[in-house]
Amino acid sequence: MSKLKISKNDTCISGEYYMAHVLAKYGFKVSMTLGRMEVFDLFVQNPQGKNLTISVKTTYSNESKFLLMNEKHETLIDESLFYAFVRLNMPDGVPEFWIVPSTIVAPIIKREHEIHMTKTFKNGKPHKESPMRNFYLQGQANYPDDWEEQLKGFKSNVKSLE
Repeated sequence: MSKLKISKNDTCISGEYYMAHVLAKYGFKVSMTLGRMEVFDLFVQNPQGKNLTISVKTTYSNESKFLLMNEKHETLIDESLFYAFVRLNMPDGVPEFWIVPSTIVAPIIKREHEIHMTKTFKNGKPHKESPMRNFYLQGQANYPDDWEEQLKGFKSNVKSLE
């Protein structure tokens, strides 16, 4: 059997629709931006009437340990902005998601990148500056010591949006 190939765009859209489905199931009103907004993908109103925005980051494989972000995410800090990190676990698994406030994501990816840039490759050459950032779904050296425990609290936690 050949390995299923899915485009990056289809992966992203799948994650957005998946999160819209999950949130609607819990009584949230959800509007999808379908790429028309630079900062977020979903505009939601929680069951208590509070408006929130969610940026969805999606990976296809169950082997993914991190999701790619951009340097702009280091400065996007807003009490009403959340990230939904979705791992589709394809082709045969059940999707997983973590809902993390931007107030946590921004400083973590900024600090991790700053530390990364102070280190060198095995051959001694320095890392080159890049706009890409990684957000890890597992323990990582440059992350808080209790990161895996924090992730457990973010996993499937729709209530964090109430």
